Amino acid sequence: MPAKALPFKPEQWPEVVKQGMGLMHDNMLVPAATLILGLPEEREEDLLKTLEIIDELKGFRSLIVPLFFVPLGRLKREDWFKETALTDLHRQLLVQCAEHDFKWMDNLMDITFRGKWYSPAARASYKVFAYVAKRKARQEEFAFLPKD
Repeated sequence: MPAKALPFKPEQWPEVVKQGMGLMHDNMLVPAATLILGLPEEREEDLLKTLEIIDELKGFRSLIVPLFFVPLGRLKREDWFKETALTDLHRQLLVQCAEHDFKWMDNLMDITFRGKWYSPAARASYKVFAYVAKRKARQEEFAFLPKD
């Protein structure tokens, strides 16, 4: 991440993210952040630090979308990150992002539809969608568990 973090040092980046998310939350802005899984040379330590940051962001209204590494630019000769390469930490990270997003989507829907004439229908539609999506996410989460 040397070029991505500029003008900051990579070790300063978590604090930059937290401060930025906090400022946006305080000003009713909703950031949509992405993170990339499976970068070349990714280490377990990187995933643990990412899990830690996501946990620290749980109080900030935001959406966090994990993406798999796609080789482009200087990294175009690297291999794509595939689902078959997912570790337990990757899976934990995916689940943590989904839980974060569902929590804040509920909040965003309440804010968005407050006082609107179509609020009851919109909220009901969202609640059905969220129920199905959460249920599917839970099924996928448990599908990763080893079978005895």
